[in-house]
Amino acid sequence: MKLSLNKRQVVIAGIVIAVVLLGLAVGRSARDGGPQKLDAPAARACSEFADGYARARTKPARLALADRVSQASAGTDNTIIADRVAAVGDNANESDADWKSAADDLTGACRDAGWS
Repeated sequence: MKLSLNKRQVVIAGIVIAVVLLGLAVGRSARDGGPQKLDAPAARACSEFADGYARARTKPARLALADRVSQASAGTDNTIIADRVAAVGDNANESDADWKSAADDLTGACRDAGWS
């Protein structure tokens, strides 16, 4: 079977592909773009974390704080904060540097969403 396309069909196909790719890129950047809304569960998680962070000096205290923050964030629509909360939990039993990095990321996400 031989497929024969004329120049016009090739140009139209190229334009269609370019428009589809552009639409996907714009849609993705809008979805993943800036900060997301601070809903009630995200605000509770941010406050719970801020209130307990200074006292979470040991790994068991970090794990307990991560658990409380995770419970507070349940039901949030803010995927960025939810991801940062999960990272805090994942790093609670890791090195001090890993814990601090995850904590800084969560704090930044909270502030970006409008929490203060």
